[in-house]
Amino acid sequence: MSKMLPLLCAGIACLSLTGCSLQEGNSEYPGEQCYLNKDNVTKFSCMGNDYTILEDTVSNNGLGAWVGYIRQLVAVDETGKVILQEDLKNGTLQTLAKISDLVDKAPGKSHVLPFVNVYAASDAGDYLIVDIDGEYHKAVIDEDVRDVDRVFDFKDMRQSTSCGFSVNPRDATQILCDGVVYQVTSDTVSDGELGSRIDLLARNVVFDAETKIPLSKEELREIDWYGETVGRHREQWMYKDVYEINRTEKTEAVAVRINDVFYVAKRQ
Repeated sequence: MSKMLPLLCAGIACLSLTGCSLQEGNSEYPGEQCYLNKDNVTKFSCMGNDYTILEDTVSNNGLGAWVGYIRQLVAVDETGKVILQEDLKNGTLQTLAKISDLVDKAPGKSHVLPFVNVYAASDAGDYLIVDIDGEYHKAVIDEDVRDVDRVFDFKDMRQSTSCGFSVNPRDATQILCDGVVYQVTSDTVSDGELGSRIDLLARNVVFDAETKIPLSKEELREIDWYGETVGRHREQWMYKDVYEINRTEKTEAVAVRINDVFYVAKRQ
């Protein structure tokens, strides 16, 4: 029998200023505000220039000075046009709630992406770096885009799977894909063991620790006047994205990020 995931804290702890997309801090952001192109989410303007975001990414070590910010959570259609947009706040729980709400509002065939900070390159290269959902993508001035450059594929997160993953409405510790149940275990996956990203869940789930049943928004708002829930424990998991695990068939197990830790979810 699979081991159940132990109690996780509701908040997400940011370990470094430059390496965390959901940062706590002052309400004022350093650098200039940058703006997404609402007709094409692969483009943005910043410091008087228009940039194209590329598929090329860098590691944390490739980040230079923090020069600006976008801080927008957007839902885009299949053409890359922004159809819904929300400001991202500093507070982690506020951000998680906005992700969940925007996913609920967005039409079926849409992609939800958080665009956060903009950095210079650590090697003084002639490009910027944009934090998109924890990945650091290079961005070059429009006039400098070459034929060999690959433009950021915002749809890539859903291309590697034929099904859409979802949280089991009857057991919040399980995820579903085309009727197949994957049980989240306490086994963790390191970054080096991760394969391709399969899907984005973006679900903030509060559930009864005993029954594993998710609580509705109405239940969360109810006041327990008679103490009926005394002694009952609730857990809160923020499901983010689903990845393949290297050397493991995704039909057998996948890695799912919950509260910023990757756990193994095994097919039942």
